[in-house]
Amino acid sequence: MNWELYAWLKRGNRRKEVLKVIASSNTPLTVNEIKTKVKIAMAQASFTVKELLNKRLIDCLNPNDKIGKLYKINKGGRDLLNEI
Repeated sequence: MNWELYAWLKRGNRRKEVLKVIASSNTPLTVNEIKTKVKIAMAQASFTVKELLNKRLIDCLNPNDKIGKLYKINKGGRDLLNEI
């Protein structure tokens, strides 16, 4: 268990909410869909998704597309979310 990553996610309510929304979805989500479900601004959703990507908690399924990128939780993100 990476305790620094655990603490980082635990102290970020928005990060936790975005990760939960992505985890609960049966299909990959766009940033626009995430912002609608979490009820935050597009800039906040984009920033949070980038943070989660950098920490390798989610994956982008179509990274070469300019718009409409799809995100899905990965095993590391699911394992960490289950710990919280």
